[in-house]
Amino acid sequence: AATEESWRNGFFHTGDTVIQRDDDMFIFVDRSKNIIRRSGENIAAAEIEACLAADERVANIAVLAVPDELREEEVMACIVAKGAEPGEALADALMDLALEKLSYFKAPGWWLFVDSLPTTGTQKVQKQQIFPKDTDPREQPGVIDRRERKRRPKR
Repeated sequence: AATEESWRNGFFHTGDTVIQRDDDMFIFVDRSKNIIRRSGENIAAAEIEACLAADERVANIAVLAVPDELREEEVMACIVAKGAEPGEALADALMDLALEKLSYFKAPGWWLFVDSLPTTGTQKVQKQQIFPKDTDPREQPGVIDRRERKRRPKR
């Protein structure tokens, strides 16, 4: 049944998001499940994770989509801190980094510091297991809301 569901209109849908270059070469962007759709923008969670994971204060990170009443989805970063006190000061420092390195709309609006993230045997984060099903991640204890800092730069 799952195989039949993947075939639609004569095409096999892998769940991958790609970009086709001018020379017809396809470039893998991310899995569709890891794409966050915010106000019509497609945001690859992997890009944000790579940016923030490069900071020495981040031991592990998972970026995911959370509901947003105005923008469809918003970016949330779940971080295991390393060598820094988790909390608002660290969230602000990492927000500064995200706003410096990424487009403003890609910066996480929600931040949560956790002791650990669920992983597979190969240490890949299992995002679907971070929060219990039917739980709003924005309502978790310790969540930091920094959506007001996400502003289009003035020209």
